[in-house]
Amino acid sequence: MTVAEAFNQFKSELELPDREQSKAATAQKAIREQVAKHLYVANSFLAGSYARYTKITPLSDIDVIFVRNSERVGLASSGGTSPNEALVQLAEAVKKAYPSTARIEKQSRSVNVRIQGLQFGFDLIPAWLRTPDGYWIPDADDSRWIPTDPDQHAAMMTEANRRCENKLKPVIKMAKHWSRYNYDRLRSFHIELVCAAIFITGEIQRWQLGVARFLANAFNYVGRVMMDPIYGVSRVDKVLTEKEETELLSRIRYDSNNAVEALELEQAGKDASAIEKWRHIFGTGFPC
Repeated sequence: MTVAEAFNQFKSELELPDREQSKAATAQKAIREQVAKHLYVANSFLAGSYARYTKITPLSDIDVIFVRNSERVGLASSGGTSPNEALVQLAEAVKKAYPSTARIEKQSRSVNVRIQGLQFGFDLIPAWLRTPDGYWIPDADDSRWIPTDPDQHAAMMTEANRRCENKLKPVIKMAKHWSRYNYDRLRSFHIELVCAAIFITGEIQRWQLGVARFLANAFNYVGRVMMDPIYGVSRVDKVLTEKEETELLSRIRYDSNNAVEALELEQAGKDASAIEKWRHIFGTGFPC
């Protein structure tokens, strides 16, 4: 097997299998319909990496936005509903919809739901239409409403992917796989924005070069605050302790050097050795 063949296989294996995709499609439709039977919902739609087609297997959670109003509001008042109340109302609706088969956990900005029989969960997010655009979503930790726009996020990533001739999203998935098995300290959307910034010129010649470039530049984004690119209000990066940051930076440097060595081995015609080096970088899941 050549390195190119190994990366093509890796790319395919990161995609959600048809069976898992079908099960997820049926389940997300069902939970949206069931929750709407117990709570006024003007509209609901998918958000997050699942909706942006940057989710990797195994599927963990699907983000679903539940829009609670039909007319845009200028202030984050949400009809007098507090951020915590919005989450409680949504959690109660889920409990009524799935009285004995759902495990429900109220989080700062969403309600996490695990339904019996499903290997993945849902992050359900209550939202209010915002003037002039976007949505208000709750931040219960700070008792405030924050603006967001999943539609703009999706459009932005679609454009970035187009600029890279549809090669950016596969590299993003590879970067997410690397992160998942190397401390898992980079948030999903953070990785997407970092990759979009790294590849802003739109040049990804080969998958292995894309991953190597990600590792060579990711160092610059660890410990650096990155805000939501639409409104600049909420952070998309995870706050790390000094120890966590040091460990992650050390791993990035180590794997960046390994990536350079893997490219050199491939250039020398030593594909088997190069593939073994990439397997070491990714931790697990890379073809042999």
